[in-house]
Amino acid sequence: MSYNVYVEANISADGNFADCKYFSDREAQHEIPGSEIHIPTAAGACIFGQADTTALLLIGATFKTIGSAPGMNASNFSPANDENEVSLTMPTDNVITKGVVLLFSTPGSVQNLYPSSDPQVINDTATPM
Repeated sequence: MSYNVYVEANISADGNFADCKYFSDREAQHEIPGSEIHIPTAAGACIFGQADTTALLLIGATFKTIGSAPGMNASNFSPANDENEVSLTMPTDNVITKGVVLLFSTPGSVQNLYPSSDPQVINDTATPM
């Protein structure tokens, strides 16, 4: 089992970041307010995919469990798959919070890379929201 979240990303006003909104559906009809994404404890993974309304391509993500030692390595970066989805594994036996930075590019030819603000994924709900 996994939990899907869809992201709509647009270039920020200053041109340096991706302004993101999160949704429970690919059509971007049911927004998840804010940037805390609560998923079922039993989900085992949170999958970020592109909403149909996005202007930028999701190409990867970096993530870190909040409260653990800082560091970057191969275990906390995930490239997007062929469907422009990124999967973050989550434990099913304890509650944690992961800070996530999604990475986007312009569609077609890459003109720039745009990191998202820092959404958090928290596996603390009994059932899907």
